[in-house]
Amino acid sequence: MSELEMMKKCLEDTGLYDVRNDSVILAELSAYAEGLDICFDALDGIEKEMLVATAEDEGIRVRQQLTGRTAVGTSIEARRSALIKALSICSEDHTLSGMQKVIDSFGLHGELSFDSVNHRTVLNCTDVLTPAKKALLTQRLREYMPCWWDFVLLP
Repeated sequence: MSELEMMKKCLEDTGLYDVRNDSVILAELSAYAEGLDICFDALDGIEKEMLVATAEDEGIRVRQQLTGRTAVGTSIEARRSALIKALSICSEDHTLSGMQKVIDSFGLHGELSFDSVNHRTVLNCTDVLTPAKKALLTQRLREYMPCWWDFVLLP
C-alpha cells in the first residue's frame, strides 16, 4: 500500500473525512505522500546497506575499510563472503580452522602449515601477489595469528 493510500485509509477510518478524487485534502495528502515516499525510499536503502547479506554498495565498502579487506574488482557475493568470514573471527580462532577462516576472509588460496622448529605459521599461497600486496597481507594476517608464533606468507 502506498503512503497516499495508507494516509487516505487512516483518515477515512476515523469517519471524519471523505477523501474524494477531486478534494483539496487529496491534493494535500498527495503532496505529503511524495515527500514521504522519498524519505521511505532513502530509509529502505539505508536499511538494505546495514546488513552485509543485503548490502550492495556503501555497506560493503565501509565494512571492507573497517576490516582491512579491500577486494576491489571481485563480485558482490565474494566480497560479502569475505566480510562475513572476517566479521565472524573471534578470540577462539587460534586454531588451524580459525586461521583458515582468516585466510579465506582475505580471499587468499593456499595451504597453512606449522613450522614448530621456527615457531611460525606458514601460508604457501597459490595466488600471484605483488611484493607490496604480499607485505600488506602479511602485516594484516599477522594481526590475527597467535602472538607467540611468527607468520610467513610464501612464495
